Amino acid sequence: MSSSPDNTVQDKRHSSLGAFRHRDFAVFWAAAAISNGGSWMQLVAVPALLYDMTGSSTWLGVSSMAGLLPAVLLTPYAGVLADRMSRRKILLLTQSLQMLCAFVLWTLYLTGSLRPMLIVTIGLIGGLATGFQTSAWQSYVPLLVPPEELLDAVKLNSVQFTLARAIGPGLAGIVISTLGIGAAIFINAVTYILVIGALFIARPKQVIAPASAGRVRDVIKVGGAFVWRNRPLRVAVFLAFLTSLCGQSLQHIAPAIADRIFDRPSTDNAGLLVALGLGALTSSFFSVAIGDRIQRSTRLLVALVLYSISTILIPITSLYWVGLVAYFIGGVASLQSAVALNTLIQGTVPDHVRGRALSFYVLGILAGIPLGAFTLGRLADVFTMRVALFVDATVLLLAVIILISRGWLYDLNATKIDDVQITDTPT
Repeated sequence: MSSSPDNTVQDKRHSSLGAFRHRDFAVFWAAAAISNGGSWMQLVAVPALLYDMTGSSTWLGVSSMAGLLPAVLLTPYAGVLADRMSRRKILLLTQSLQMLCAFVLWTLYLTGSLRPMLIVTIGLIGGLATGFQTSAWQSYVPLLVPPEELLDAVKLNSVQFTLARAIGPGLAGIVISTLGIGAAIFINAVTYILVIGALFIARPKQVIAPASAGRVRDVIKVGGAFVWRNRPLRVAVFLAFLTSLCGQSLQHIAPAIADRIFDRPSTDNAGLLVALGLGALTSSFFSVAIGDRIQRSTRLLVALVLYSISTILIPITSLYWVGLVAYFIGGVASLQSAVALNTLIQGTVPDHVRGRALSFYVLGILAGIPLGAFTLGRLADVFTMRVALFVDATVLLLAVIILISRGWLYDLNATKIDDVQITDTPT
């Protein structure tokens, strides 16, 4: 095992924009940015519709769990598949299924047949696709550029997601107010075609591990053991879970926050999510500009402090503009956390185990978001939304204190993670 936190920065400093020279990456990046923008439009429209149907923040948590819990169960297996199968083919299948779900949702809404349980069921089916897709997506992007530009591609992939997160909710607000919720859902469905087209024309260079390398369950255990033996990876998975549980989950209950904290219509969740996206976008431009001149440990410390400030600000006032500021700060924190954790795994883990390592990182995210959304939603219905948010902020602050006092953040500065024990056959 080699894990070198002392060697904290690379010698070469450069702009991250060079990855755009490669056609496959540039086309996929543009298509993904538009499609993710459509996804964020639907993320504004459908939760607001569900909240108006039920008046319950618990339903928002249930919907979030339905969309992401299948991914929690499938992600470890998906990581093995991402190493053993064509990641491009996996993405073609999952994107097609998610497109179908969006068109079905739109059709049910158009015919007046949409009910809360149908929304949850369609989300559950989409969650199955997400479970197989996320690890493949994360490990697919590095295949589109040469190895020396891998980290640049990873950073730009985060930028396209945050660009979509900034633009999508704003467009959703405009579309919903002028054309209705159905139009937002339809636009999302159509944008999947762009990513599918980009996948068809791409020619990624992937080294596929042999399927004879052992049973899937055993290979998962080997990948999990690899993550567990390397403390930087253990810390990364924990931080992914923590920031999703206490930070990213707030976007899934935004309609209830708009209504119960700020006394605004549920569709004003669009404004909160726009602020979140603008914060992430601002942070992404900063991240691209500074390149790798800031250590990962510093990025995470800043992100955790900003997450704490963001979470505390929301329940202490009824002023909507303060909520916008809080969500903006949360967006800044989200991007810095994602860049630090993504570049750690993408840039330090060997390619033949990268899919499995990413799957455990993604598992932390996908487990944290629905658990946080459901817990906050339930606490808000049983007590009040302010109480739920104060509990959330307290948990986050305690975790930050423990991480700082134990010095675990410094493990994220590792420049190479290798392990002679990692094989594709169980021992």
